[in-house]
Amino acid sequence: MTTMDPVTFEIQNLYYQNAYKGCISSALKHAPNGVQDETSLVRLVYAARAAISLGDLQGARQYLGDDSEYPMAMSVLLYADFLEAQNRGDNKEALGILEQLESLLDVAEPGELAAEVVRYHIGLALFANDETEKALEVLGVANAGTSRELECVALGVHILLAIHRVDLAEKEYLAARQWGDDLLLVQFMEAWIGLVRGGRATQQAYYVYDELSQSSAVAHSANTVPTMLGKAVAQAALGEPRQALTELREAAELDQENTTLTCDQAAIAALCSDTTQEERTAFADQMKLAAPYSELAQNWAAKELELDEAIASFA
Repeated sequence: MTTMDPVTFEIQNLYYQNAYKGCISSALKHAPNGVQDETSLVRLVYAARAAISLGDLQGARQYLGDDSEYPMAMSVLLYADFLEAQNRGDNKEALGILEQLESLLDVAEPGELAAEVVRYHIGLALFANDETEKALEVLGVANAGTSRELECVALGVHILLAIHRVDLAEKEYLAARQWGDDLLLVQFMEAWIGLVRGGRATQQAYYVYDELSQSSAVAHSANTVPTMLGKAVAQAALGEPRQALTELREAAELDQENTTLTCDQAAIAALCSDTTQEERTAFADQMKLAAPYSELAQNWAAKELELDEAIASFA
């Protein structure tokens, strides 16, 4: 079983909290010479996964090397190759890479972190390939409570929420809570389900994000911004868009290069009944500037165009 020392545990938690830049920075600081042993391997695996989440596929390869003998690292590299093939529209190559990914289950020792990470990436690739049922089977969440691989359970919950099976997602969360109540991913599962369910569950999601944003490991730094974003979403869902906007402004001060926050502020500002026209105009201008770099901004622009066209059709 892989020993998770305090530094590696912190790197892992930064990845779980979507603090990807912080995860990469910490991993490189504590594994400056590349993969030297099992500990440095695990640290750099999380750095590579964070790079993929940021869209930096080449960075992921750089951290792990283009060729690796470790199944855990191989799964990360193959997943990066899979995404690259999908981005090119090369479905045949993507399917070939997916087969290579699936073959790693035969060499990853069950119960080890390596097997969990391998299974996670296979499930992720299968879901991206529209093989949802198979993805859930690989992740071990086809029957509630059968898996104790927490990353796989968390991804399974995400997939179940994406296909609108909140009931099954909640069963997986409740089963995981029986043996991992204080673990970070279990708390996030509670928050995700709360945001989808709405009502009182949204209030609980807010409490989860609020508590996590105050953690000494991330508080008052750019690493806490993703959690602050979750908190703002919960506030907006609770009918408190002005408080949500304040939260996002504080987050933007901690990470001034985050274009997503600009778009989120614009979206939340539109929900505020007391937002001035000057504020709306300023946010709209910022949204246009962010459009080349933000999928949210691009979607916003597309919806604005659709609305303008609809209004024009009635003129």
